[in-house]
Amino acid sequence: MSKILLVFDNSRFAELIRFVVTTAGFGVEQLSDPLALYEKVKEINPSLIIMDVFLKHIDGLYLLERLYAVKEFAHIPVLIVSSRNEPLAVFDALERGAADYLAAPINEDMLIEKVKKLLKGN
Repeated sequence: MSKILLVFDNSRFAELIRFVVTTAGFGVEQLSDPLALYEKVKEINPSLIIMDVFLKHIDGLYLLERLYAVKEFAHIPVLIVSSRNEPLAVFDALERGAADYLAAPINEDMLIEKVKKLLKGN
């Protein structure tokens, strides 16, 4: 089974994403402390990471760049899910290596479609 890692510090937003993804039959682990991302990725070896841009203590896009700077993590697709809905935000995330971007409000069907596409490509 594919393991999906959620990286959100907004617990309500994270629970919504978790509910949608687990209801679709995917295994999910949640990380509320983005500074522990490397350790958690090493521990569970996720097939996909779903991450917010706005995180405590660190910018999500900076964290994305740092993740991909580690050769053993560079193959893991990252789906950014964020309340930022401007075209420049989407472009910036994709330029920094995000595999895809989904802006809030979340369309549950689109979220699952993107998850399936990214897992299939991995």
